[in-house]
Amino acid sequence: MAKKSTQNATQAPLALEADLRLTAAPALRDTLLAALNAGAAVQLDGSAVAQVDAAALQVLAAFSRDARAASVPVAWTGASDTLRRGVAVLGLHALIELPAHAGVN
Repeated sequence: MAKKSTQNATQAPLALEADLRLTAAPALRDTLLAALNAGAAVQLDGSAVAQVDAAALQVLAAFSRDARAASVPVAWTGASDTLRRGVAVLGLHALIELPAHAGVN
């Protein structure tokens, strides 16, 4: 699941939950689809992700693909080591496009 930060609701990054495993995938999908349907640029903050599995990574990959197809810019403001390892293990760098130095924890 992801939640909006309370700082600036229009520009605030979507903060990904610490536990991004199978049970979180449907809520994550719904949140990302809502952000995509808004049509504005999306910022994601994955710095708090402590657990991630293939289901959540597939949701992130599909969201990234769909955002690119809809010309909706996606930027990362942070990515935990756990998130980076998951992306690397599944070979999803080209789809998820984590930046080289996005506030790694």
